[in-house]
Amino acid sequence: MPSPSLLQRLKERKLVQWAVAYLAGAWVVYEGTGTAFETWDLPVLLVRSIHVLLVIGFFITLVLAWYHGEKGRQRVSGPELLMVAALLVVAGAALTMVGPRETRLPPPPSGGDDRPAIAVLPFDNFSPDPGDAYFADGMQEQLVSTLSRISALSLRGRTSVMRYRDHPKPLPEIAEELGVTFILEGSARMAGNQVRLTAQLIDAGRDEHLWSGEYDRGLSAVNILTVQSEIAQNVASAVQAMLTPEEYERIDAMPTENLEAYTEYLQGRYHWNERTEARLLTAIEHFERAVALDPEYAMAYAGLADAWGPLPYYSTVVEPMEAVAKAEAAARKALDLDPTLAGPHALLAQLLYHQYYDWEAAEEESRRALELGPENPTVRQWRATLLMPLGKWEESLEEARRAVALDPFAPVLHATVGNVLMYQREFPAAVRQLQNILEMDPDFSVAWWYLSDVFLWMGRYEEAADARGHWALLSGRDPADARA
Repeated sequence: MPSPSLLQRLKERKLVQWAVAYLAGAWVVYEGTGTAFETWDLPVLLVRSIHVLLVIGFFITLVLAWYHGEKGRQRVSGPELLMVAALLVVAGAALTMVGPRETRLPPPPSGGDDRPAIAVLPFDNFSPDPGDAYFADGMQEQLVSTLSRISALSLRGRTSVMRYRDHPKPLPEIAEELGVTFILEGSARMAGNQVRLTAQLIDAGRDEHLWSGEYDRGLSAVNILTVQSEIAQNVASAVQAMLTPEEYERIDAMPTENLEAYTEYLQGRYHWNERTEARLLTAIEHFERAVALDPEYAMAYAGLADAWGPLPYYSTVVEPMEAVAKAEAAARKALDLDPTLAGPHALLAQLLYHQYYDWEAAEEESRRALELGPENPTVRQWRATLLMPLGKWEESLEEARRAVALDPFAPVLHATVGNVLMYQREFPAAVRQLQNILEMDPDFSVAWWYLSDVFLWMGRYEEAADARGHWALLSGRDPADARA
């Protein structure tokens, strides 16, 4: 008796009926998860995982139908087990590609930058007084600022490195996450009239110490600033980065010789980094005391500008125009004293753009800020927002992505990428970018605001209203409020 043809065997096993029945059920599940995602705000990763499993399940169903659709076959065979196992392996591999392995924002490529990349980790506070924690934080931040003045180096921003203060990881893992080769770590101790600073530079890939230094000095502004300059030059030498004469001059400069003023400045920055209304107002008090103690202290005026500038975003009681006027006055005073400070130039560019609509002057200030602070992620972020109304879309997106490469775990920088994509009419890409941020930090209100804008452009009005509601809830504003 001749063996049945393939078509006859398919009919006997009812393979087509099994496939149609599965597809019908899978379609119901697919539509159901889509509705549940919109109604109950399910995580995007969960929905994607279900969809991947539905696809893999189709092939598993065909295997089961082939072996169990034939009369008298009730046992699970070896080939069947092998096929199902192989499909499950494929499913597992597909699921690992659906979402990130960790709830973190992956940094985009840095554009082939071959300069030595360094992350300065938070300094350990060894001071006997816990209230002196601002000093250790200040040393780390000031070293980042000093090293960022060396054009031959690439530095990582504060937001990304500070995450390792409370959640330390092995140095090779940190280096991989931040996209750097070298890690600088250290400690600070302030006791009585003495200060001790230690630092060590590590090649994280080879787990090799390249340089270390320990400095015991009398407590004075000149001593502390001199040590910072020495550390920066030693680090540059260890990674074979050349400094220009102008960079040597900027690194060796003494912004103040007044210890009290310098201490007030460090405390101001310590509070400013928290970005709440109360902490910004406290920061302003410290910066004002610093300029009172040393009226020639340019960086203290820059701190005042940085504190007054964003205050209206965090406060419902501060008059916005008053804050803008004070921010502008402080920025201009800082530049009168030291025109090489990138931050005040960047802030003036924002004020000229948002308040005075003088795009030409704003672009000039922004370009100058970029020349002076190419390693400052905020400078690049603000330049990206400025280039959008000028119609320089590609350059704007490039600046936004470079900002993310410099500070890869700062959600606001990723949100700026999403905002630029929206104005480029790349709506699906913008939605994915913003939803990825919200998977990591569902309470980041700026991403909800931008997401509502994207949905409005797409005509998805219910989703836009829902996103705007999330923004209002998190920011304490009325959903009908304009951005302020």
